[in-house]
Amino acid sequence: MEKIMELDMDDHLVPRFALIGYASTPSHYNTEHYFAYHRIVGECLTAGMPLTKDTARNLFRCLEGELIKFSFKGLLPKNLVHIDFKGELHLIWIVHPKRHTLYFDERMGIPIGQYPLPKLVFSLKGNTLNVFALKRSDVLDGDTGLYHAPLPNVNARGRVCMGNVSMDYNGFEHYEDIMGFMEKQFFSSVFTETHHNDLIKGNLVERMKNLNGKQRFDDALLIANNMTIKQLYER
Repeated sequence: MEKIMELDMDDHLVPRFALIGYASTPSHYNTEHYFAYHRIVGECLTAGMPLTKDTARNLFRCLEGELIKFSFKGLLPKNLVHIDFKGELHLIWIVHPKRHTLYFDERMGIPIGQYPLPKLVFSLKGNTLNVFALKRSDVLDGDTGLYHAPLPNVNARGRVCMGNVSMDYNGFEHYEDIMGFMEKQFFSSVFTETHHNDLIKGNLVERMKNLNGKQRFDDALLIANNMTIKQLYER
């Protein structure tokens, strides 16, 4: 495998080939792209050849070490659902039901306290976090239906508004640490406002007050959002 070098302004390198991308617009709604591989002889480009899959694959292998910079500590975590890296990191994992200390803006009328939460699905893509809920009895596969996370700061499509909370995980080495960091940032953030009306069956404020200090979340309070697990990793 070729090695990608970190270049210095004083380095003297000799160009051997060039990749050129071409675009044409045969219609107002359609743009076609074409990539060509050109050898450089002396100071001139030779005639271009179509960029083959093998050449493109070799180029990607050169970059792979830079792009995929995280690793697992050992065996894959049992709560991991999906991992992908097509230009940006995409992790999907399960957070099992437990009690969390939750913080609410005083304007919401919900006290800070220990709240039981259902099984949650975290989906991190790049620096965007989405959170959904599942029922304990659900069998996990691609067609498993998702529910709205019964918490403020989450919109109807599951996207979390993290405000000014840091989402920068580039300093970590392992996927497990990234997952733990995102969970900590989410649960320790201040929940400030609701983004839709289907968070939970009944009045959110009253439901949360009743859950404060309880040991178990009642899955009957969850509201389906017409999405499936498969739709998360096919986005």
